[in-house]
Amino acid sequence: MAQSVVNYSTKHAVAGSSKLAATNTVGGLGIVNIKISKDLDNGTIVGKGAFVSGETYAMTSATSFGGKIIDKAANGNWYVEVTSASNAYLVLSVPETPYDFTKAMGAESTFYNAKDSIVRAYPLYAGDIFELSEEGFDGTPTKGATVAVDSTTYQVEVQ
Repeated sequence: MAQSVVNYSTKHAVAGSSKLAATNTVGGLGIVNIKISKDLDNGTIVGKGAFVSGETYAMTSATSFGGKIIDKAANGNWYVEVTSASNAYLVLSVPETPYDFTKAMGAESTFYNAKDSIVRAYPLYAGDIFELSEEGFDGTPTKGATVAVDSTTYQVEVQ
């Protein structure tokens, strides 16, 4: 599946599936495997492209995504509520635990998903809520701000 890469020189985005329909219902509502075409942090929004093989689809840009930052979580991440989404999937893969595990390696912010990896992606629906650390935003996140996806970088941006 996803090839997690450790990078200590850059702090990467951390995301969580706080209240997603895809994780809170029987059957998962279409969690898919997407082969990514560039290095991506967890929390990136992508689209599901053409079928590749097996259970895997190609990565494309999300058709549309709109959201609003509704609060700051106790862990320092931000809660984003989806206001609109079309072919929008949240990349959220579990980092691999290295054999020579250290405390620093355990920090989720040291991991990203390498290009050509197959990642787990959760479909987003209006009303869904997910967490995203400050590193996932292009700008300074604040409660009440709206967010959108830049189709060239697939990053959530504060508008």
